[in-house]
Amino acid sequence: MQMQLASRSSTARVAAGARRAAPLAAPRPALAARRSVRARAWDDDEDELRPLNQWPEPEFTARVLEAFPDQGLANVEEARALYESGWTYLDVRSEFEIDESGKVKGSVNVPFVIIKRVFDPETRERVIKKDPNPDFIKTMEKKFPNKQAKLLVGCSNGRAYSVDVLEALDEAGYENLAWLKGGYNAWYNVFDNKLKRRVYGEYAEAYKHDGDSCGIHASGAGFARVDAIERIQLPVY
Repeated sequence: MQMQLASRSSTARVAAGARRAAPLAAPRPALAARRSVRARAWDDDEDELRPLNQWPEPEFTARVLEAFPDQGLANVEEARALYESGWTYLDVRSEFEIDESGKVKGSVNVPFVIIKRVFDPETRERVIKKDPNPDFIKTMEKKFPNKQAKLLVGCSNGRAYSVDVLEALDEAGYENLAWLKGGYNAWYNVFDNKLKRRVYGEYAEAYKHDGDSCGIHASGAGFARVDAIERIQLPVY
């Protein structure tokens, strides 16, 4: 019995010695050091993270001015660069729509359609009536007699009647035309009535160098992810 106890005691001493001899794990870096490493990594990527492909970045604006009017379709950032470089924002929405939703500061309104609320005797309700503006081209030629005028065309959502407007203006001889993708509604979701950029908390959109033929790739953090209550919804007629 004494021999068994002695053997166990010897085994325990050997095991304890092995544990003491085992190398210790490297200590974790202090919290301050870990934060310092992260800060340096952010600083190294700062130039890459800076949104270069949006207004008012000078290089972006220069590329936009070189691309238009040949490119034709302009996103909101490109449209703002054109606007700030002397292009006229031509608002072709009806006066009815402007009264409801507002307008871009400094824009010129020439309605392509005339919209009114009229009483429908069948439904006994007021309904929207939309008719073409027969004087559209006549008004355009009065306000813009120079057919070389640089015009940024915007309807409500970029689909309502911008294409029809562009065709009519092209046939009338206007040569420097751009079409705002998403129309006034897209513009208003990025810039307010004082032309200041809207801020949507953590959902700010970041534009990077590695773009497509239009020169734009976004982070995907923008309006598609904004809560429905936060995104501005304007009527379309």
